[in-house]
Amino acid sequence: MSEKTIPELVANRSKEHGTRLLFQRRDGWSWKQITWLDFDREVKNIASFLMDAGFEAGDRALIVSSNSLDATATEIALYHLGGVLVPLPQKEDLDKIKEAANNLKAKIIFIEDDTLLNDIVNMLDELKSVEKIIFYPDVRIKHERITNFKMVLKSGLMKRKKLHDELEKASKNIGPDSLAAIFINSEGNGSGTEVSQGTLIEILAGASDKYSQIGIEDQSFSYMTTASPFSKFINYLTFFMGTRAAVAESRQDFYNDILEVMPTILFETKSGLEAIYEKSMSNLNGTSRDKKLRKDLGVRIKYIFTDFLPSKEIQNLFQSSGIKLLEVPELNNLTD
Repeated sequence: MSEKTIPELVANRSKEHGTRLLFQRRDGWSWKQITWLDFDREVKNIASFLMDAGFEAGDRALIVSSNSLDATATEIALYHLGGVLVPLPQKEDLDKIKEAANNLKAKIIFIEDDTLLNDIVNMLDELKSVEKIIFYPDVRIKHERITNFKMVLKSGLMKRKKLHDELEKASKNIGPDSLAAIFINSEGNGSGTEVSQGTLIEILAGASDKYSQIGIEDQSFSYMTTASPFSKFINYLTFFMGTRAAVAESRQDFYNDILEVMPTILFETKSGLEAIYEKSMSNLNGTSRDKKLRKDLGVRIKYIFTDFLPSKEIQNLFQSSGIKLLEVPELNNLTD
């Protein structure tokens, strides 16, 4: 394991894999292919915007979003600058967003839910440390503290060449002891579980060794909205193992897209597996339970990585459908 930090990991894999496919994402009726180099450029565009906005090592950023590709690219960009990720669930309560931002002195907030726009505008004066609020949807508003992600990418692209040397210097100054993420505890008093870059790399390396049967031609698929360590970090196995990935943008898209993506690996929480089970079993129409589940998930899935194993009944059904459930306790234990 030569890399000690997330920036080193992404840089090494990008050099190794270059124009190989890394991600697929829905683009209207078709699919957009994103190579390792494409992703690396997008990360550096985001990092260039953040650096130009004054974001520095140790600064905190709230990401209130599902674990979309945009959110993942944002997280990797934060790590490149030595920034600290503070994840919150996709549909987090507005008061909790404000509380977390103020308690942890967040400098930037990324938000997926554009229905919060007006409420965010009305409480800007209460967000004392926040300098920028970025919406992933293409919101339209003229306010110096609020922008949308499309403009982040556009602005970052223009600034990336100018800031190239500064970006490289920033990522090289990051060490394994650098703080990567804070998972807020249930008391919501500003404290929480801290995870360093080195700890994260060690966990990914351990999982990679543990599941060495997975190869670079495997493709994962996921849709997760929570802010647990499993939900935030399991997709990072894609980078560590050099596999391919696709991420749905909604639960409905998940059921539609999985049959088109035809993944070999599914990343899913216990509650997500229970939802899949309930939906699949609700309309058998004379089909056997295992064949119906296999039909709904596609014929290529071999493994499902999950935070906690579901009930024995659900486990047995997945097993009889030819799908192996793999629990990842290394990520669950981060917040114990």
